[in-house]
Amino acid sequence: MIDQPDPRPAAPCPVRPEELARSPFPDRGPRLTGLDAEITAVLTEESAALDEGEHQRWLDMLDPAFRYEIPVPLLREDPALPRHSRSAVLFEATKRVLELKFGRTGLLPAWSDRPATTARHFIGSVRVFDAPAAEVVRADANLLVTSNRGVEHTVLVSAARRDLLRERDGRWLLLRRCVLLDVEVATHEQLSVIF
Repeated sequence: MIDQPDPRPAAPCPVRPEELARSPFPDRGPRLTGLDAEITAVLTEESAALDEGEHQRWLDMLDPAFRYEIPVPLLREDPALPRHSRSAVLFEATKRVLELKFGRTGLLPAWSDRPATTARHFIGSVRVFDAPAAEVVRADANLLVTSNRGVEHTVLVSAARRDLLRERDGRWLLLRRCVLLDVEVATHEQLSVIF
């Protein structure tokens, strides 16, 4: 007897959460309105850790596979075209890179960070969607960030934020963050902000 191929379609392989941190950002799945309040609370605490300068607390809210990215904004005449690049980024970092960045600011020789910057994150319109991996959700939100340092250094920037959150051991951790800036040309002051 000759082996015949199975005519049934192969079951899709489950996507691992770590793959979502490296692959193209997933599309929105079905809305999960029952999680809106819970995820909003998680994102509020995460923003408070940044605003209050509690960098280690913020880093503890990141999954080990965390990836942070700011795609290049695109100036397009056709409003139907994407406003951000799908391949080019202005800034990209892993959890380890951010640990090094925040570790440096705690050192006495880091004089360039003194006086410290005061930042405020204002989050709104949080919507939660299913993601293509188990125990992962996508949260889309609008964001306004102010950053002040001294008299002359003031930054005000708005953005859309796409987050992937992974539930591990009964808590939500950030697996990925994509920041879509509402500017045509980002300044170095804007890029120095952690959104």
